[in-house]
Amino acid sequence: MRKQNDNMSAVKNINDMADKAKSDHTGAAISIEASDRAGTTIDVPIKAKKIKKQRRKKALNIIALANILLLGAVFTGGFIYITMFPHETIADDENRLLAKFPKFNAKAYTSGDFTEGVANYFDDTVHNRSDIKQFIAEALMPIKGLKYGGDCAELYGNGIEKKEPSPVTTTTIRTTSVATSITTVTEITTVPPEEEEPNDGELTNNILIINKRGINLYGGAWGAEQEYASYINAYKEALPNVNIYSMVLPTASSFYLPDKYKDLAQSEKEDFDRIDSSLVNIIPVDAYYALNAHKDENIYSRTDHHWQPLGAYYAAEQFAYTAGVPFKKLSEYEKVTLPGYVGTLYMYTQSATLLNNPEDFVYYIPKEPVSVTQYDTCFGSPVVADLLLDPSSMPNSGYYMVFGSDERIVQVNTECKNGRTLVIFKDSYGNALLPMLTGSFENIYLCDIRYFDLNAVEFIKNVQATDLLFTMCSFSAAGGNRYSIYNNLIK
Repeated sequence: MRKQNDNMSAVKNINDMADKAKSDHTGAAISIEASDRAGTTIDVPIKAKKIKKQRRKKALNIIALANILLLGAVFTGGFIYITMFPHETIADDENRLLAKFPKFNAKAYTSGDFTEGVANYFDDTVHNRSDIKQFIAEALMPIKGLKYGGDCAELYGNGIEKKEPSPVTTTTIRTTSVATSITTVTEITTVPPEEEEPNDGELTNNILIINKRGINLYGGAWGAEQEYASYINAYKEALPNVNIYSMVLPTASSFYLPDKYKDLAQSEKEDFDRIDSSLVNIIPVDAYYALNAHKDENIYSRTDHHWQPLGAYYAAEQFAYTAGVPFKKLSEYEKVTLPGYVGTLYMYTQSATLLNNPEDFVYYIPKEPVSVTQYDTCFGSPVVADLLLDPSSMPNSGYYMVFGSDERIVQVNTECKNGRTLVIFKDSYGNALLPMLTGSFENIYLCDIRYFDLNAVEFIKNVQATDLLFTMCSFSAAGGNRYSIYNNLIK
């Protein structure tokens, strides 16, 4: 009897719970099974909030699983693409050889150089890299732009009112010859200069893209020009009987930066003047003056950070005049034009503007024969070489390489028998000077300051140099490359 009363009490409690749930304002319930000790089964309602929570949790679990699967597929696919597909060895659009897989040794592994080299190898040699870069340049890079004048990453107008281009005008000039009484009519068509056209700029990696031209923005020397001058002066102290020249080369930043963007760069000319005033018994060569006189000509590349060989010609002419040696006219060279040139500034910016506006690369071959011997950076392993390389085997991005690589010492013996031997310490800009000076010195030694493994003073004495030229662009003289000048002095 007592057991029956207990069962009845349990049933009553459950019924009371069910009645309370049914009266809830949500009006929703589900059934669960509850059994008393007698085995009685009763439906009990549960609130809808619990159902929604369970469903939401289940949906989130499905989404999380889908994300894991998707990311796993992406990483797996990327791993297969990077590791299994053929690795490229040459970057046609970057004018360089790509990274090689590093050699393993204990020292490299413990220092981290080996693992860093492996990462660099896979990153640098990814399959079909040029197409990937082009996709980034044309599809992704334009999306990133910010307006200059605010949080500048790319420049679009700088808040300056655009000017309409000056119209093309034709002027008629009538001249009459007194001797023949014949009147000649001459029409001169005037086209507005490039910088007067409406222009908006795009800034990427400290390179301004303006008027279909890339311009490396010069950041200034800020005291480094004094160090450069002091290093050059030290050579004169060690070589008092050698004529030593300093010819720091301006870049496109000096000549093609529109006025409304002048505040983005420092003045190369002001730094050059400070260098010249700090030189002691060193002969300065004013390449800025020479190039400025020809800035309307094709003296700098639009798509590459180097100058064009025509610019090198005018700088070499100024140096020859300063050094008091003969200099050949441009008509005494064979002119070669290579179309479709897209150089390093595209590599640095991935700018579709530069990619879609290639230019001509024009260089000049001396007509008089020369003999060329090439050495390694320790002045060993001599081999007979050509003054200029054949561009037919080069990609159109590598045309500046007709002058050869930097990691070598080049000796040129010429037909100019004046007893003058010139040593050139240079950066890559100086490569283009060599062909222009073959009519000015009897012997020339071309050495890159960055890849020179000898004591420079001993080398200059051994080759019996009469003249020593330091020539490099402003970025080298004011940048880290200047330290190589001093390091080569104390090796």
